[in-house]
Formats: sequence, structure tokens, C-alpha cells
Amino acid sequence: MKILYQGKEAKTDAATVAAFLAVQGVKSEEAVVELDGEIVAADSVAATSLREGAVLNVFRIVAGG
Repeated sequence: MKILYQGKEAKTDAATVAAFLAVQGVKSEEAVVELDGEIVAADSVAATSLREGAVLNVFRIVAGG
């Protein structure tokens, strides 16, 4: 399926947001996930399905000074 990831078209076979993030090398516990304009609760990422045309944005949490 095709989705929009970080503003760019991406092809994926991943059924869930967590599976897609794993392929991208993103640890969901270290990021805020937005799917179709809505924030996905951290405890729901593994169960949240992806669909054709979904818009997925990921904001990585960075600490430092």
C-alpha cells in the first residue's frame, strides 16, 4: 500500500503503525506518532492499523541541552 510518511510517499506492506516504524528504525516509545492528523496514544501504536492513503508523521523525542 502507499502512505504519506513525513510528507513523502512511501510503499509498505506493514499492517500496523508499529510494524512500519520498526522497518524505519524508529522506536515508538521514543516518538510521538500522528496518524491522519490525530495523535496516537503511546499504548495504542502496536494495535493501530495502517490503511491505503494514510498520512503518518513521527516526531522523535530528543533530550539535551
